[in-house]
Amino acid sequence: MFLRFLPILLLLALLSCGCETDIVTGEPAAEDEPTAPVADPAPDGATAMAQEFLQRVNAVRGSGCLCGTTRMPAVPALRLHPQLSDAAQAHSEDQARHRKMQHLGSDGSRVGDRVTRAGFTWRAVGENVAWNYRSVEAVMRAWLESEGHCKNIMGANYQFLGVGERDFYWTQVFAR
Repeated sequence: MFLRFLPILLLLALLSCGCETDIVTGEPAAEDEPTAPVADPAPDGATAMAQEFLQRVNAVRGSGCLCGTTRMPAVPALRLHPQLSDAAQAHSEDQARHRKMQHLGSDGSRVGDRVTRAGFTWRAVGENVAWNYRSVEAVMRAWLESEGHCKNIMGANYQFLGVGERDFYWTQVFAR
């Protein structure tokens, strides 16, 4: 009898995760481009939430971590970028307005479209979204426990981070 309901239970468990991940890559960066510095302070005007995300993301990136079954080595720290935060915040607001967590914007835009629209010229871009976590700590814990989200956070090809939140719709945007 239990086996009859197993597919439904598995589907419900997957849907209750409340997280999505998306990675888009553009043309590869030139090999002689400088890498991100080991540490960089948050830009003036960054919100306390953005600064907390930056601190938590860079702490994990600096020590490396296990993403699912993949050991990710330490990678350079990210820097907050206001245009990426604008794109992330706009997407969080769009998700909250439509009460729907997803990568596709209500206008059909994807993360690369939104980042370009915010004025950032990117070569690689990725996004994590989540809903219904009550703190930066809680959403970061969930993302780090999810292999795809964790790999976005640990992505060696990213130099910059943008974050947004509205009514517990969380968005992280990573770019180079």
